[in-house]
Amino acid sequence: MNFNSPEFLLFLLGVVAVNYFLPQRFRSIFLLIASAVFIGYYNFESLLTVLISSAFNFYISRKVSGNRLLYISGVILNSYAIIMFNYFFAAKHGFHFSYTVITFNINSFIIALGLSFYSLQNISYLTEVYFKRWQPESSIKNYVLYNTFFPRIMSGPVMTPGEFLLQIDRNIISSDKLISGFNRFLLGLLKKMVIADRLAPAVHSVFDFGDTYSGLTTLLGVYLFTIQLYFDFSGYTDMAIGIGRMLGYDLKENFNFPLRSSSVSEFWRRWHISLISWFTNYIYYPLVYKFRVYKKAAALFGILVTFLVSGIWHGIGYTFLLWAVCHIIYLSFELLTKNFRSRVSEKYNNLFFKLLFIFLVFNAVCFSNIFFRSQSLVRAFHIIKGVFNNFLPNGRIDLVAPLAIGGHQIDEFNFYISMLLMTMFLLFERRIMRFGSGRTLNAAYIIICFLLIFLFGIINSGERFIYMQF
Repeated sequence: MNFNSPEFLLFLLGVVAVNYFLPQRFRSIFLLIASAVFIGYYNFESLLTVLISSAFNFYISRKVSGNRLLYISGVILNSYAIIMFNYFFAAKHGFHFSYTVITFNINSFIIALGLSFYSLQNISYLTEVYFKRWQPESSIKNYVLYNTFFPRIMSGPVMTPGEFLLQIDRNIISSDKLISGFNRFLLGLLKKMVIADRLAPAVHSVFDFGDTYSGLTTLLGVYLFTIQLYFDFSGYTDMAIGIGRMLGYDLKENFNFPLRSSSVSEFWRRWHISLISWFTNYIYYPLVYKFRVYKKAAALFGILVTFLVSGIWHGIGYTFLLWAVCHIIYLSFELLTKNFRSRVSEKYNNLFFKLLFIFLVFNAVCFSNIFFRSQSLVRAFHIIKGVFNNFLPNGRIDLVAPLAIGGHQIDEFNFYISMLLMTMFLLFERRIMRFGSGRTLNAAYIIICFLLIFLFGIINSGERFIYMQF
């Protein structure tokens, strides 16, 4: 039941309507039931996993304050869950086990919906309670809702207990929230169906077919994956935030126009904000503080550990490891050349150099994403080699046909439409976001969104959200 599926839209309409008319004291239990239905519809193992995880962390949190052994044990178990399931997902083992009448197949169990995301929330909750920055939650209902809230169970955003639990008994549903939530959800639907899913075939052709294309065609495919990933994930986040608002909750922002970043460090302040904030607050800052006497070396060590952990969080394998290594190198270079770069930016503070830096950062991110997207190191290095092999294509068809999945006129037309829609959105992204975050109904915005979705959206065979695999 993806956010862009017809059955989910019917489910959402019913949940929003019932939640709006319910007295506030009944809303949390209703949303908990609705979230359980949503997760159970995905698969029963996912529901069972999140319930067991929530109950375990809820009960040990009541005794974890000041108990170092219990705290470390809780963190290890939550971390182990992420690593174990990522390992089996990467290895694709046929492992299974049985308990009474329930049979768990690892192929479904290891992709338990949102496990990597709510496990991070459990770790942050135990950490806050252990250091006495947060009182243990007294209601197991509220804590389970914290982990299962269906708008963000699939891919976040990751939220600390203070960012979510305080809203449960205080949320107010106003007409402004309903309208702004609807506008934001519609924007996410547009990003996903009209742009991300239209780019998916071109990316699939370059990364998965195994053919040898011209270098320029391969490079365009690499560029398009980063853009597809951005529209796919930010579209999901827009929909999650929009649903949350319609249900009375303010979810954390996850993106702030990251493709306009002029440094890699700025990119990470703008991309997947909730996740990088988690890693910064619970890994990077503690490490830098612990080794603060070493100054710059402490910061470099913090970068190293933080991105190695991030690579493991995303998946077990050399591809994710090399993706992390790329960003370790980028960020370490920026840290070591900070003063020099500041002088350069002051001296060459004009539009040309601003665009040049944005272009360089985009290329650096795209290079790392070759490892992020590739199924193996062999395939990743094949793509890198392909960029420099016969760079210029033999004519237009040689360039476009692999990306358009065919050389027929209709294939070309669809590809050019996709490129036009993507380019127009990127150029006017800030203005479009203002409409998507508006608190009033704008007829032109709504009509244009629906027209684009029904005319150009991938409706019947859309892709699953990319970050559902993590």
